[in-house]
Amino acid sequence: MLKRITSVFFLPILLAGPSLSQANCPVDSSAQTKISFPLKPQEMKNQFPQLRASLPTLSGISDQQLMAIMASMGDNFYWAHPKSKGSTEGLLILAHGTNGPGDNELFEKTKPLSDNYITSLAFGMSMMTSNHISCALLQMRKQGVEKIYVVPLTESPYNTLVQQWKYAFGLEKKFAYGDIEKIKTEDIQFLEPINDHFYAREIVYDFAKEISINPKKELVIVVAHGPIDLEDNKKQLQLMSNIAKHVKTQGGFYDAIPMSLQDDAAPKIREENIRKFRKIVEKNSRKGIRILIVSDLTSSQGIQARIKRDLSGLDYSFNEAGLSSHPLFLKWIETSIANAQ
Repeated sequence: MLKRITSVFFLPILLAGPSLSQANCPVDSSAQTKISFPLKPQEMKNQFPQLRASLPTLSGISDQQLMAIMASMGDNFYWAHPKSKGSTEGLLILAHGTNGPGDNELFEKTKPLSDNYITSLAFGMSMMTSNHISCALLQMRKQGVEKIYVVPLTESPYNTLVQQWKYAFGLEKKFAYGDIEKIKTEDIQFLEPINDHFYAREIVYDFAKEISINPKKELVIVVAHGPIDLEDNKKQLQLMSNIAKHVKTQGGFYDAIPMSLQDDAAPKIREENIRKFRKIVEKNSRKGIRILIVSDLTSSQGIQARIKRDLSGLDYSFNEAGLSSHPLFLKWIETSIANAQ
């Protein structure tokens, strides 16, 4: 089992690239409400060429179709928790967002963190803007925060979402989706994703236990969204293999294996991954092995619905819960911050 230590990126002040001034942020930035950052249609269309070049799944669709996809994702926004009395440290949680009840659930579950930190959540993939992140940080600074920890809610660093966020913070040279505003970064520490941290292994193990009946005759498949890039996918699978080994050893399961769908890769790549996925389920089911599918996704409302469609007609049990729904997820955030201090 690999022993991993949470890494921290210390961010210098960015001297190049635009940054937000107070005038660019909503006037009522102290309100405990969702502050959205909608883009005008022409602003979005201007960045469509970059999106098509970055994401294979978008390469062949029209402007109208792409506009509909962007609209279905909702606006980027931030949402601050009530102020923690006397705190001089801030915590900004970066989340993909579901444009639905999952956002509310995450907001409620992370409220305990505001007991010790001035806390805000920035929702959205930051494909076309980072304004919601900059304004969330500005709001914290107006409240006297001296240091801010940024926690990306993604299962690993090997995906385009966290790479886009890192680009906004000056930690990646190339954007993953599109060119967006650089963020003012003094007094910020950008923490690593959960990866195969002990808490990640324990959470996934708990998910498997919840749907297990007879471990010795059950195969646990740990499934994740997965990266686009082949080499990144290999690294992701290694992290997931460490989680799967922990699940198998702790639970005494017949076996536990990782499965990365590479959900945003070219259609042929995803289709091949699904073909392998179905073959594993079918082959083991014929041997009398019960199939348990558990998530290495941070959200409970991500690609789970697509996975069920992909496995239509097969016999399996699926715990759709995401890592962030588990109580240990907050402990991981607290531990990451403590290790960074």
